[in-house]
Amino acid sequence: MPIPRRGFIKGVTASLPLAAGLRATSSAAAEFRLNDLASPSKMWAELLRVNDEFGPTRLCGQPHHRRYVAYLRRQLTDILEPVGGRVFEDTFDNYPNWAATSWGLSAAGQEIPVASYFPYCTGGFTGARLPLVPATALAASGVGGGYPRADGVNVKIIPPTTSGTASVINLGTFAGTGSINWADASGKIAYVDYPVTLGSSFVTPAIYNVNETYDSGQVNQESLSIAANPTYSIQDPPDISNATNAGVLGVILGWVGISDGNAAGQYAPFEAPFSSYPQGSQKGSDPAATTGGIPALWVTEGTGTWVKDNLAGQNTEVTIALEATINQVATSTVWGILPGANYGSADDQFLVCNTHSDGPNIAEENGGIALLHVARYFARIPQSQRPRSIAFMVATGHFSHLYLGSSGDWIAQHPQIISNTVASLTIEHFGCNEWEDVETDSGLEYAATGKLEQARCYVTQPSFQLDQPGPADPALLSIVDQSLVGLLDRAAVLSGGAFSGEGGPFHRAKIPAIGYIPVPQYLVAIADDGEISKLDPEHFYDQVEFTIKCLLALQDTSAALLAG
Repeated sequence: MPIPRRGFIKGVTASLPLAAGLRATSSAAAEFRLNDLASPSKMWAELLRVNDEFGPTRLCGQPHHRRYVAYLRRQLTDILEPVGGRVFEDTFDNYPNWAATSWGLSAAGQEIPVASYFPYCTGGFTGARLPLVPATALAASGVGGGYPRADGVNVKIIPPTTSGTASVINLGTFAGTGSINWADASGKIAYVDYPVTLGSSFVTPAIYNVNETYDSGQVNQESLSIAANPTYSIQDPPDISNATNAGVLGVILGWVGISDGNAAGQYAPFEAPFSSYPQGSQKGSDPAATTGGIPALWVTEGTGTWVKDNLAGQNTEVTIALEATINQVATSTVWGILPGANYGSADDQFLVCNTHSDGPNIAEENGGIALLHVARYFARIPQSQRPRSIAFMVATGHFSHLYLGSSGDWIAQHPQIISNTVASLTIEHFGCNEWEDVETDSGLEYAATGKLEQARCYVTQPSFQLDQPGPADPALLSIVDQSLVGLLDRAAVLSGGAFSGEGGPFHRAKIPAIGYIPVPQYLVAIADDGEISKLDPEHFYDQVEFTIKCLLALQDTSAALLAG
């Protein structure tokens, strides 16, 4: 059931007086106008439509994703062009799209349950990425950044290995690259335990300044919540490439520390490259010296225990199967310009509102739908009342196994915009309810906690440091705080540490940045319903409202203040 919207909460934080001062010189358009925003039911209807019409999974370059990108372009064009805006595509040709079609595990005629497959594990691609070419003008598409067509000689697609049959060797627990002696399973199938806590050790509260927390308008009533999360396996993925090099025929990866329900469908780690040897990369490799990757599958902890107890070290033949395709396709970043009052003059400044279009479920990549509603809102404001131009950008390549650069590509291709950008706002993963593993009499059970997922709101700190705590930019912190007051949302406002997600490239480019990025435990899980059942319409609406309020304040805050 949707959680009812709350009224305005009159709580304040220490930074709100600064926000009041910033608003003293605001334009006439800076006041949030509720009637200019679509209703929660209309936003929810669009989410349902995208989830139903374009499939529950929209991974980079795959057919559902390409159709969704075309939808985003049509919608953004309909929003921006009637008010003088323009829409563009930065297209990357011949991207090596890997797609699993079927997978399974069996022994002595018995099917063994599989939780999910390891992305990009089998096959390979040896081509090197072509250079990115900056756009010729501020309002123009960037080009380049694609790949050559495979010719079977200089550039090669290595066909995926569909299966391996051999006995199983238990190689122990993965503790980081180099911790497993893969050679012990040469010519065999390797079993390896993977603790869910491993990746989580890289993302801890200690690396952040926690400036404030919010929950339904209540300030600082809870701490930053970072539970062990299978998504964090991207921080320390199993080195399947080294298993390929050692002659292993396949790898069974056993989750340790999460429930069966939580493990189901986890598309982790989504940032791993092709597991060929050498690993696939944008630099390419020698076709004659590259060995294609091998099948790798995830199983639950219970299944892993059964494999260790009944198959490992025995003479029983086990078959690991993973059928996949590798096809070269085009994929595009869609973006548009909404002109501000000074557009086309030397005095114009830009804000960037960005997200990504690809992902395994509607929770992961619904930022594009939110961005459309934000763009509609600002398109209704007369151009003379928009102090700054806004670039709305939906990047491809978030799930491209590192073959594309996502938002980083767009930054490299559009220096004319970036040089005039005074702040960016990244939005991802809106509307999420919190689900966690809870202890029951029968063990861990994956269930809703009854709370909203706590968003991590990253705020640039002036020296743009990473991986250690640091104070937030005062103006950005004030804008975030003022925008969160009175909303349903639950958030922790962070600075320093790791600026995760699509906002990271802007932070690294030293652009004052806000990144609003919840990280639920189902963030990268593939599910039949696209995880739509774990989202809340009112929560999604509130996070769109938060985005608009932040952009309104960013429109009216001086570049000097935004820069700290």
